[in-house]
Amino acid sequence: MPWACQNDGMVSLLADSLSKSYSTPDSELDVLVDVSLSLAASENLAILGPSGSGKSTLLAILGTLDQPSSGTLKIGDADPFQLPEPQLAEFRSRQIGFIFQDHHLLPQCTVLENVLVPFLASGSAGAVEIDEATQLIGRVGLADRLLHRPAQLSGGEKQRVAIARALVRKPILVLADEPTGNLDSRTAEEVSRLLLELQVEQESMLVAVTHSQQLADSMQRRLHLDNGQLVEHV
Repeated sequence: MPWACQNDGMVSLLADSLSKSYSTPDSELDVLVDVSLSLAASENLAILGPSGSGKSTLLAILGTLDQPSSGTLKIGDADPFQLPEPQLAEFRSRQIGFIFQDHHLLPQCTVLENVLVPFLASGSAGAVEIDEATQLIGRVGLADRLLHRPAQLSGGEKQRVAIARALVRKPILVLADEPTGNLDSRTAEEVSRLLLELQVEQESMLVAVTHSQQLADSMQRRLHLDNGQLVEHV
């Protein structure tokens, strides 16, 4: 398949001059303006900025959930926006993991079933997938919560499940939108440490948009997005 990528240390993310604008009755609203960034395998990056600065829009484009008005994106060997929609959906399912501020767990499903959700996009989960998911749930410290449902979990535990779900297919890119935003400071620190440990172990790339200086300071690189433009964070 033309979009297949391997996590072999050569995988990279390259966004070049991404812009996003929306038409309004009176003018064009520029949300992103010539945003460029690159990442190598195992590298992580925090993007900071005020509310409304375009952070979530940028994350949506990097995650191929939205298309830029102009500019190009390359993830590994793939130019995802050149793929037909069915192949793009499969690429996204296999190669990109998402973590949100609100965990978005399915309330009727167990921890194990929630972590297995990414496999459902391409069929079903077999014995190998279930074993891998079970091991990853243990790795995030929830081996004794395997059959619990989200209502039986604390906020930190729910976010650990969300991390396991994002990483279960060993994606080459993990995108996190305020992953510690709903957690107290102690739990946020624990979740941040776990996320970074697993990301490095899997040699994936991680981009996190955050208001948390604590999370940003724990990451290798920091950029600042303001008025749609990305600059080095000082």
